[in-house]
Amino acid sequence: MLVRDFELDAVPDRVVLRLAVLGYARAYVNGRRVSDAELVGDWTNPTRLVYYVEDDVTALLRPGANQLRVELGNGWYNPSPLTLFGKYNLRQRLAEVGTPQVLAALVARDKDGADRELLASDATWGCTLGNLTFNNVYLGERRDLRLEEPSAQPVRVVGENRRELAPSPVAPIRRRGTVAATDVRPMALDNLDGEPAGTPALVVDLGQMVTGFASLRVAAHEGDVVRVRYAELADAEGRPVFDSNHAGMVGTVIPRAMPDGSDVVVPGGPGAPATGTETDVIVCREGENAFESEFSTHSFRYAAITGLAPEALLDFHATYVHTDLPAAGTLRTGNAWYDELLAAAVRTKLNNIHGTWEDCAREHLGYGGDMVALATSNLCCFDAEGLIRKVVRDFRNDQTAAGGVPETAPYMGIQSLGTGQGEGPLLWQLAYPYLTLKAWQWYGARDLVETEWPHLRRLADYLLSRDPEELSQRCLGDHGSVSTKKADDGDWKGGTPDRAFTGWCAILWHTRLAARLAAVVGDAQAQARFSAAADGLAATITARFRHADGSFGDGTQTSYAFAGGLGLMDRAAAGDALARLMRQEGDVLSCGIFGASLAWGILHETGHDDAVEAWLNREASPSYHRMLANGSGSLAEMFEVTVDSYNHAMFSSYAQWLYEALGGIAVADDAVAADHVVISPYLSPATNRVEASLATRSGRVATRWTRGDDGTVELVASIPAGMRADFRAPTGYELVRTSERADDGVVTRSWWLQPQAAPAGSRA
Repeated sequence: MLVRDFELDAVPDRVVLRLAVLGYARAYVNGRRVSDAELVGDWTNPTRLVYYVEDDVTALLRPGANQLRVELGNGWYNPSPLTLFGKYNLRQRLAEVGTPQVLAALVARDKDGADRELLASDATWGCTLGNLTFNNVYLGERRDLRLEEPSAQPVRVVGENRRELAPSPVAPIRRRGTVAATDVRPMALDNLDGEPAGTPALVVDLGQMVTGFASLRVAAHEGDVVRVRYAELADAEGRPVFDSNHAGMVGTVIPRAMPDGSDVVVPGGPGAPATGTETDVIVCREGENAFESEFSTHSFRYAAITGLAPEALLDFHATYVHTDLPAAGTLRTGNAWYDELLAAAVRTKLNNIHGTWEDCAREHLGYGGDMVALATSNLCCFDAEGLIRKVVRDFRNDQTAAGGVPETAPYMGIQSLGTGQGEGPLLWQLAYPYLTLKAWQWYGARDLVETEWPHLRRLADYLLSRDPEELSQRCLGDHGSVSTKKADDGDWKGGTPDRAFTGWCAILWHTRLAARLAAVVGDAQAQARFSAAADGLAATITARFRHADGSFGDGTQTSYAFAGGLGLMDRAAAGDALARLMRQEGDVLSCGIFGASLAWGILHETGHDDAVEAWLNREASPSYHRMLANGSGSLAEMFEVTVDSYNHAMFSSYAQWLYEALGGIAVADDAVAADHVVISPYLSPATNRVEASLATRSGRVATRWTRGDDGTVELVASIPAGMRADFRAPTGYELVRTSERADDGVVTRSWWLQPQAAPAGSRA
């Protein structure tokens, strides 16, 4: 706790508190929270940039004596010596670690906008200790509620700030919804690390997956120790299974991972627990005790509480905590399963957004590959401009001297098949240019493109300077495919479909993005150079991988998704082939995360939405029905789950299809600030009414279609005046008539469509 007492003769008209934090912080003025923001302190590379936040505290101040308190948590600045995956010790890998620090200023702001500093962080502050004795973003927190706060001691002043500071572009992390326990029952558990077999526990079931804070009230005696362990999964008897919650997989058993067929237990390294189970520890005082997480979130549906008799648990509930992204899209499909799918996608995405797009709670890392695969679906669901701006800067901050960017941003050591030291594999590096272009298309962020362009050009030049034969091998391929070897084969990264072909395609994708971004900033010379390079790569790829029958590579679904998505083959032919293979493979979309993100648009645009519906409605494994069968409401990392996360958004990109196909709203590829949309609904036989909307920088677009008893469909679209909107008639329908009216800057167009008679012998 950092404390500063101060006097005010009078409270100015407006006073703001600025905080820049290394770690996490909570601020209080006169004992009251400054804001409802949680986990304040955006994770960045602090040697390159530190973001600050600003809150109005006028109403918290009073004439006379006042006190400002800032409680600091470790966050990402002071990680524990936990070796993620047995390899990556953040204390050794992050650009900077140390004792949490804060730079603070209390500022009076005049009506004309001029600032007058009332106080700042300096040697006049005091430092004292609270009852939080341990906190870690992965492992949890420990509180000793018996501790009384000692008198303040002088602070240690680090020195004059020489870091680059900038206002945070990201929406605050906030609490969003409370979940009460649906079931609490005593059980004897055998799988609690550090406890003997048969340890009595209270097992709490929330009935749904939560990423956020746990809160409990207990009646206890002085010195009682209560432990709360968190789990995403339970076995058939309701006993929590902790494997998917093991931070960095520490303590997880990998079956038959050694050459001799023996198992491997992932080590945590010196100073780390043997098992990285998410755990909170409360040392109680006599009487009623209250605890709530503060500086670490947990991913859980289940909690195992030890050290407590059943009657002593007075309350247990959880609170969702995530970046407070405004909703961009709304969608009601009239089909309970599709609505459940959308809710699961949105819930799982938000569960893993805390200042960056994370993968899952056991890692919390911003993987570029996941960002690429989920970009369009995320933008359909949320207004994410600020988040994109931060993520793009994170990648640039860790760009290497050679020009490459990392696999995860901020960089923390992972570089699976990276192109060089500190660099990620090709499709993970793609996040940097890809998200920059998305910011242009969806939000019109010219300033971002212009600022990043010199660094993006350097990335593209670096990749093109490499031998493409060797460079193409620096690619993990279409990660996550159900065709990939499973973990029990001992091969975590191998087996992705069409890996050689996707490696070459990744280089082409980078180069085409560079050409498009060059056009945005008006760099004609670079545009011509990158366009020519892309044409040459496309010709080389075609000559090397295209077969006489028009297929590419190994002829997998991934190959058609990449070939169609990158213009190596006609999109209609790619869609036909994708749909054919899906039917042959049991209505399964066997692409990984990248191929799937490309496939949704190809299948919709080429009239194969029925193939998507067959996949989304498939019930046998692999399927989304199986993935969501446990009722937790969140998606799993993989369809064929082994030791993977059960709260992972990697395969939530189908939300893009729900909006673009069922809702019929797509932002066109040539849009700027979403000023061009395509209205092209799939009139699904699984529903008779769909309503959708999308809030964009160019205005709100809304659609509604309804099917009458005679099969005639009325489609209505409301479009801001000045926005370009193309209408594409749905496959299998003919346009009967149209109408249009304009009112208060909104153009409303209606189309009436009738089903075409199916040719004899065709598939209806």
